[in-house]
Amino acid sequence: MLKPKKSLSQNFLIDKNICKKIVNLPRIKNNIVLEIGPGHGFMTDFILKKKPLKLFIIEKDLRLINLLKKKYESNDKVRIIANDILKHDFKNIKI
Repeated sequence: MLKPKKSLSQNFLIDKNICKKIVNLPRIKNNIVLEIGPGHGFMTDFILKKKPLKLFIIEKDLRLINLLKKKYESNDKVRIIANDILKHDFKNIKI
């Protein structure tokens, strides 16, 4: 597991109970979901269990982007955006 970068204010969520509570709040099934800063993909896995129509994950840490690409390369519901959420232009996203 990669260590969080202090320079990016990273804090990886790995508590399964917290992940379950968070993903049980919104309506995910058959909806388009945006996850900001997925880290290692722990919450991403819980979101995918709720069967979203499409899941966009945006991450700016290149180390994590490579990890996420490998982890979700066979999942056609996941789209990985390699960028800073504050700098990304969402106008050109294709669903």
